[in-house]
Amino acid sequence: MIGTMDRGHYENQHFNRFYHPTKEKHIVKVLPGGLYCSCKPDELIATGLGSCVAACVWDEQSHIGGMNHFLLPFDSSSQLKSWKPEEVVSTASRYGSYAMEMLLNSLIARGAKRTQLKVKLFGGAQMMGHHSLIGEKNVAFILNFIRQEGLDVVAQDLGGLEPRKVMFDPYSGKAWLKRIPFAEVHKLQAQEEKYAHQLDRESHQPHDDDVELF
Repeated sequence: MIGTMDRGHYENQHFNRFYHPTKEKHIVKVLPGGLYCSCKPDELIATGLGSCVAACVWDEQSHIGGMNHFLLPFDSSSQLKSWKPEEVVSTASRYGSYAMEMLLNSLIARGAKRTQLKVKLFGGAQMMGHHSLIGEKNVAFILNFIRQEGLDVVAQDLGGLEPRKVMFDPYSGKAWLKRIPFAEVHKLQAQEEKYAHQLDRESHQPHDDDVELF
């Protein structure tokens, strides 16, 4: 899902960019299905997570980092209930692996070394309704993938009931997490529902003192 390489970044269409005058940095907001990589010290990568998972990965020696934002697609409720993270042949597993491999390959193509990569993981909240189980499966997948690939996880905040906002500095590897107020949950849930429906179609054809540093 990578588009063009521009100014040293690997980008796709699933992101927005804006300048934050207080932080004096450009902020790239990664949307569901997106990924963004950077080696610039004046950029931060941000996203909002409900049931989705985001992996923040960086090479702390070469200062190259990136974030993805993905949701495992399930063809039916029965597949959702019976799926196990070690099922590499399933659509959900293939998609999750693809999302992770695209991020890792993008970083390595920019000059990062796989042996030096560090990982921080966020998301997988147990949202109401259909996404309750999806959040759980997303967490199971990412933990299994990390274990199989032997990647070094230095911090994680997964599962639970609260959606999150995450901001990641790809140059230093620092990450900030903020719990999303209940009033904003419906907006985020609607965004993830839209993303989940898109995946289904493809498969068939806050205050500063609320911020946690990771």
